[in-house]
Amino acid sequence: MLNFSYSNPTRLVFGRDAELQVGAQTLAVLGGKAKVLVLFGGGSARRTGILDAVEKSLEDAGFCVIEKGGVQPNPRMGFVRETIDWVRDQGIRAIVAVGGGSVIDTAKAVAAGIEYEGDCWDLFEGRASAEKALPVLAVLTIPAAGSEQSIRCVITHHGTKAGIGAECLRPAAAFINPDRFKTLPALQIGAGVVDMFSHILERYFSNTAHTEYTDGQAEAALRTIMEFGPKVLEKPDDYDSWCQIGLAGTFAHNGYFGLGREEDWACHAIEHEISGWNESITHGCGLAVVIPAWMRYVSPMAPERFVSFAVKVMGVEPQADDRATIELGIAKFIGWLQLMRMPTTLAALGAAECPIDAIARHCCRKGPVGHLKPLAAEDVEAILEGAR
Repeated sequence: MLNFSYSNPTRLVFGRDAELQVGAQTLAVLGGKAKVLVLFGGGSARRTGILDAVEKSLEDAGFCVIEKGGVQPNPRMGFVRETIDWVRDQGIRAIVAVGGGSVIDTAKAVAAGIEYEGDCWDLFEGRASAEKALPVLAVLTIPAAGSEQSIRCVITHHGTKAGIGAECLRPAAAFINPDRFKTLPALQIGAGVVDMFSHILERYFSNTAHTEYTDGQAEAALRTIMEFGPKVLEKPDDYDSWCQIGLAGTFAHNGYFGLGREEDWACHAIEHEISGWNESITHGCGLAVVIPAWMRYVSPMAPERFVSFAVKVMGVEPQADDRATIELGIAKFIGWLQLMRMPTTLAALGAAECPIDAIARHCCRKGPVGHLKPLAAEDVEAILEGAR
């Protein structure tokens, strides 16, 4: 196990009517009344009533509420820049994000950009570091990305998806009401569940030795997601099952499962290139295609870890040959993805014609990706060919 220092100061308000506490928690964060931006995506936040509930909570606490909608999936830097200029003019002191990962990531990018004198894209290109940010509070409407308690955000700019991570980006508070997930469409449910599953996998597949504690925690969380993901897909009004998924999605990406270990993140790097090439592709759907192909390609280099995944997560009976055990584990994983109604090939994703060679080169433009098996461009190309 590696040395580590971990802090997660995000207050988590969980359960029915959690969003009604936004005003009180914002007051606790700011210490007084001020202008607050409520950021959201499309009309669903209004139709479901959660936007009105959040704004009323803030107004009842004495805040001046200014709202801005229009955040798109795979959020764009153009919108971030526009919002930064607008927020500066308004004198806003905190951002309340009402939505899923795209809205929360946009809020984080704006919050960091406000405190940076140059172009916000510098932070994503590595030309500068995010040192300060306005306070962000996250009201979750889609359990998936885990951005509500994480230090990271991802933004798209001219076909390039880039992410940053900084402690100043961790939200001051997160509000999760599982009742609010009952109206989600099947695609968002399936893609969201796969996304949170992948956040744990990217940490679980590690070369670091002596990580038995976090291995066991990760395996238990993965099994829980596998059990309750299909349940919420089949019965979206199942509050108790949503509680399991809602909490798992938050912990999947708040850093807990990565304690003391090197993390991989190759699958995310590859998928970001695919959904950067076609911004209409849902992140979780892209991951459902990339992960099995990555597993088939990388597993011969780290068989012990993949045997553990097959046996302890997928419930495979150990075979006489490790390769057979691994293949059974991958096959069961693909079966679960299909149960979640996810595509598992580029063709099923609608990306059969994607320029694999160009995507692979762009993916590795700054060097190899991943740590379990560092992948050069030719490796990424082979993985994507295997995903056709």
